[in-house]
This record gives sequence, structure tokens and C-alpha cells, in this order.
Amino acid sequence: MTASTANSARPGLSIVVPLYDEAGGVADLVARVGDFVAAESPRRELEVILVDDGSRDGTWDALGAAIPAGDPRWRRLRHDQNRGLTAALRTGTDAARLPFVAWLDADLSYEPAILAPLVAALDEGADLATASCHMRGGRIAGVPWIRGWLSRQASRLYRLATGRRVATFTCMVRAQRRELLLATWPERQGFLGVTEQLLRALGRGAVVVEVPATLHARRSGRSKLRVARAIRAHLGLIAAARRGL
Repeated sequence: MTASTANSARPGLSIVVPLYDEAGGVADLVARVGDFVAAESPRRELEVILVDDGSRDGTWDALGAAIPAGDPRWRRLRHDQNRGLTAALRTGTDAARLPFVAWLDADLSYEPAILAPLVAALDEGADLATASCHMRGGRIAGVPWIRGWLSRQASRLYRLATGRRVATFTCMVRAQRRELLLATWPERQGFLGVTEQLLRALGRGAVVVEVPATLHARRSGRSKLRVARAIRAHLGLIAAARRGL
């Protein structure tokens, strides 16, 4: 088998990474994602789409310096102003050219290596595979207690509202079939859109698999999560989920 056929034996994967004011962590991010790309390339075609969501701290220039020069698998896209997480994910997803799409946090709160078991679950027939720090085998390490508490409680309420046996509803790190993602695109913006998209996928009868993972404290920069706003937003979405969205 030639190299060109070897890396097309399985469906290709587009990795979408939204960034906002993450200049300090860009080099580490690109290096770690690059490790995954190198390991996975013999099995499938890959591309990495990095979306700078209107950063003001030099993230765009840091990306230009960090991504491998002349490697067409790496692309950087830019919003001229901050438009929010869901908009950045949409820009990256629209640019994706391959049948599987994965989302990854820029702050490395989940190691890029988690993409391997996520995409393997798609190979085995899942429609969507999500990282899960709350399922058996998952854990939280070094994260401020309020973030872990909020995620646990929100996921518990989503389970009660939907009757779905999903341990973690709030994790952005997931891989899924591109056609499912586009068919279940959320109406809500920001972090809330991530949970809404999972709810919509479940509502369509998608086969959803959780993969145990460790949620780490971010390696650099500041969290964009605002706790009070997040609580209010999740309560609204939980109520909508009870009504079937």
C-alpha cells in the first residue's frame, strides 16, 4: 500500500480549534496537536483549522509563527472582531473539508491525544463521541472547584430533563460526522451552543459515545467562563430541553 492510499483508508478528520487571546499558549498547542497529527496521519487524511476569534493579544501572529510552514494541512482563519465561541466553531466547521470534524479547546484543558479514542469511536460506528470527565474513568485535575461543580450540576440537571444517560453534557471536545454537526447546529451562542448541539444530536437519535478523559486546568491565559452568566444560561437551556428544545 502506498502512503497516499494508506492515509485515506479511514474517513478523514478536520480538527477545529477556536482561539481568543491565547497567544501565550499557541506554541504548546500547535506542538501537541502536531504530535497527534503525526501519529494519526498514517491512518487517515487530516487538517487543522485554527480560528482566531478577534484576539487582541497577538494570537494571529503567534499562530503564523507556530504552524508548520508550507504544510497545507494547517490553516488559520480570522474574525475581525470577537464573535463568540459558537461563531468561531461555525467558521471552522464551514471550512472543514473532511467527513469527520473534531472540536478542541485551545487552552489544552483536554490533551489533544484524546482525539484518538474519539475518532476511533466514529470508526466503530458512533455518530458523535465526546470527551467526558464525569463518567467512570474520567477525572478533574487542578481545575477551580466552581468550574467542576458547575459542570457536574449542569450535567445532572440535563440528565433529569432529558432522561439521557450522558455523564457530561458540557464538554466542547468532541468528534462527529460532519453531516450530523451541520444538521444539529445550535441556535444559542457561546459555551451554551456546545451543549445545545449535543442535545440536538441526541434528539435526532444519533449514536453518542462518551470517552473518559481528564479535564486539566488551563496551561496559560485566562478562562472566558463567567460563572453567574453560565448558570443563568444553562438553567434556560435545561428548561428548553425539558420541552424538547
